[in-house]
Amino acid sequence: MSSRRETKNEKEKDTEKHREKDRDRISMKDSITIDEDDIGDFEILPEKKAQSNAKKVLNSAMKIEDVVIASSMIVHSADEQSDRICEAFNVDVKDSCFTYNPAPGRALHRVPRECYLLGHRNQVTEMADPKGRRCALSFNADPTVIIRSLGTVDKNSSYFGHFGKHVLNVPAGYFGKAVSKNNPVLFGEGPHVILDSTFRFDVKTGFVSQLEPYISHSTIHILRVPSGKLAKIWIGSVPRIFESSPEPYIFNDPQFRLVTRDDKAASGDKAGSYFYSALERYIEHGSIKRIIPHTGEVAITYNNGILDIRLPTKDGRPITIDSSTHNFDGFISTSLQTHLFPSEETKAQVIKDNARASPDERNMKIFQTRDSLRVGVVLVVAFKITDPEIALTKLGKEGILPHIENIAFADMGKAIQANSAQEVLFSSQSKISSPSDPLHDPTPLTIQDSVRKHLARDLEEYGIELSRLNIETLKVLDEEIAKKLSGQSVTSAEFTTKQATLVKEYDIKTTEARLKADTENIAVQQRNQAMLAEAQAKLEKAKREADALLISSEAARKAAEFQGELFTKFPMLYELEMAKIKAAALKNCTIYITPQDMGNFLSSPLAMFTAMNNPHQQQKPDANNKF
Repeated sequence: MSSRRETKNEKEKDTEKHREKDRDRISMKDSITIDEDDIGDFEILPEKKAQSNAKKVLNSAMKIEDVVIASSMIVHSADEQSDRICEAFNVDVKDSCFTYNPAPGRALHRVPRECYLLGHRNQVTEMADPKGRRCALSFNADPTVIIRSLGTVDKNSSYFGHFGKHVLNVPAGYFGKAVSKNNPVLFGEGPHVILDSTFRFDVKTGFVSQLEPYISHSTIHILRVPSGKLAKIWIGSVPRIFESSPEPYIFNDPQFRLVTRDDKAASGDKAGSYFYSALERYIEHGSIKRIIPHTGEVAITYNNGILDIRLPTKDGRPITIDSSTHNFDGFISTSLQTHLFPSEETKAQVIKDNARASPDERNMKIFQTRDSLRVGVVLVVAFKITDPEIALTKLGKEGILPHIENIAFADMGKAIQANSAQEVLFSSQSKISSPSDPLHDPTPLTIQDSVRKHLARDLEEYGIELSRLNIETLKVLDEEIAKKLSGQSVTSAEFTTKQATLVKEYDIKTTEARLKADTENIAVQQRNQAMLAEAQAKLEKAKREADALLISSEAARKAAEFQGELFTKFPMLYELEMAKIKAAALKNCTIYITPQDMGNFLSSPLAMFTAMNNPHQQQKPDANNKF
């Protein structure tokens, strides 16, 4: 009895030690804890956090970590990671079912280093990593204690577990989809230890690539909208349109629903069925309208029945309208439009009204001229809408083209009925107002010009600007009359050609006469300019000669004055100058000396010459003294 009591006391001491050890393990900041409300049930703390996120409001922005449980057991060392996994797995183990001192007959096979060893004690699973050592099952004499080996499992196995304990190894780039307490949970890449008796995981369908554009796991939804795409979703009865974004859209809501495209799903393009092209000009989803009007057009919308024209946005963003009473009615072009009338609708109506109508009656509008000749007309009308609001208010979207066609043909019918067949056939030619006055400038005056004028005025009242109106085809329906008119047209064309030739010849002769007169005028002007230039040159020369003479006279006068002043100041210079003058005067003279003056000449020739030059100083000779 004493030995049994000692054994019982030892067991109680061991049990107390294991409980203290468990409390220490539970106090560790790891990713596991014990649910005290249910012994043997274990769950991960982040799971509770993920479940609480389901109560978040619709407009709150959830992040990936709000719905994905990250692994806290990823370490660089494989042995350390293995130890952490075993420690987390065995957090509730009190008495180990393995021993490394194998008893005879209970030793197990050597466990490879890449494997774990699993066993249980009364369905309390335990995992060990012998790291190549031999081990054995523990011995317990109590028949109520069942210790069994569950075999080995590869450390890299995707998933394994027994009796409410599980290990999940999520590959890199994947999420693991599981269920805990009937709630969906997502696990991030890496190893996870789950202590939960309600945990369920399907290896075949449980892993999903993180690159998937749409990941759905019960109430958890991760949506990645690629560039150039958009997605339509419902949150209960509320529609939403998600544009492309680098970050995923995340929801944990049982009312979330993604709208898929039936055409893509039918063709097998599952990924393409999730999204719509962001380039689509109009997308409607519930009460949301997404509109992209292009340049040169406007969007037609009605807000509670009131016309609301939407222009292209300047920032390049789509127009978004979220109202159940604001509807979209299409686009209308504000750029230049060119149409042939009769339109296809009018042609179809003619066939419907008269199945026996001829091709000309189907393809042309029939009118009657003043002289009762039936002609078919095809018009070309070019226009643009300058005020869409007025045009749509007065005519409506579908009434603009029929209105233009009807009033164009009405004006054309009036013009054709007011003219003869010949005038109508030559309506595309300009009429010369007065052939007798060839210098008069011809003014175009055609039927289509008058029709264009009236039509432009009528369309202006409806916010439409007429750019062009032409008669594309004009045909006489009576073939016999058409042949006669064709002959008349040839004759008229000949007369017109002859008239144009005469006018051209007149223009040529007039031009030649003007050219000759201009040439003569130019020659006369050139001669006059030459004579004027010559007279001007002579006048300038005379002025220059007179100026030179005046300058020369002034210089001589000043020189004489200067010489007089010099002679006055220096009398000997005067005498010398006078001697030079006298010598120059006597240079070619012949002097006759009488015998009476010979003595004077020989005694003083200079005095004799001086006396001869100044005769008034000499005494008058006697009348008897003659040479």
